[in-house]
Parts: sequence; C-alpha cells; structure tokens
Amino acid sequence: MRWSFLPTIFLLTACTASPPPPAPQPPSRDYQAMSSNQLWAELSNATSTRETMVIEAELATRGETSSGNEYVGRRTAATVGVPYYLRAATTSYDLDCARFQSSAEAQRFFLKAGGPAIDPNGLDRDGDGYACEFGQTLLGRGARPKSKPVSTARYSAPRQAQSQCFVGPRGGTYTITASGNKNYGGC
Repeated sequence: MRWSFLPTIFLLTACTASPPPPAPQPPSRDYQAMSSNQLWAELSNATSTRETMVIEAELATRGETSSGNEYVGRRTAATVGVPYYLRAATTSYDLDCARFQSSAEAQRFFLKAGGPAIDPNGLDRDGDGYACEFGQTLLGRGARPKSKPVSTARYSAPRQAQSQCFVGPRGGTYTITASGNKNYGGC
C-alpha cells in the first residue's frame, strides 16, 4: 500500500488564510483650522507623542506657549537632544532652517513631511525629533507658565507709639525694639 502525502499537503496550504488587510489609518486632524482654545484642549488629551508634537508646533507657531497649567513642552521637553531617530549622513538637502520664519514653523513643516520618523529635508540632523532646534523653544523659560511671586515679607512686631521702659530682674531698664530684642540703653 502506497501513501501519497502530496494531495494532503496541497489541501493544507490551500486552506491557510491570507493576512488581513492593514487597518485604515484615521485621517490626520487639521490643527491649523482649530482655535487656540481647542488646541490647548487637544494637547491635554493627546495620546501619542507625534500628536503632542504636532499640536505643540501649531501653538508655538501662533506664539502661544502656555495656558493655565498646560504649556508647550510639558510632556516632550525631556526628549530634546536625545537622538531617538536614525538620520542618514547625506549632505544634500532640499531645505535649510533659514528658509523658515521661526523654528516653530520649521517644526510644523517637518512633522507634515513625515517627521519625526523620517527627515527627507534634513531639518532634524541630530535625530531628536525637533527641526531647526525647535526643542530649544521647549526648554526656554517662555514655554513654562510663570510662577507666582513668592512673598518676601518678614514678621515684625507691631510698633509702639511710645517707648515703654521695663525693669529687668537685676534692676536695669530696657525697651523692646521693633524686632523683639531688648535694648538696655533706651530708657
């Protein structure tokens, strides 16, 4: 009796399922069309690093760096200067940072062109994900909310209208100064 395995193998390979098609990517949001208030709300609710970077770039392009307790760079400033992305060592690039009015505009363009994962125009040569040193904006003092001034008032004893003389235990006299010390030459 001869066994033939060839038809069985054919049947097994014919029954394997093909991989499912890739899930459709959600359309990117038009952050430029949103109001600044909407952007601050979106920044507070952003779930991905890239989404956070896109919103921060849009806000910084508008000159807005803080709103309430939220500020540009609150969640991303720690990555400035850390080379997360591999960059090709080529010398010919289409764009230069000098072509943009600000590093925020360069960052916005960089992210629209595929950044931070890819950098076809050479705007993020160190690979930290920030074009044209936009990361330095995130580290700047202007990005963080201004702290409330700390009161430097000291406690001082209430001033007395007239100096009052006291007699010490050994018979000496003294007054009490505004700082609460004894002044033995004041009577």
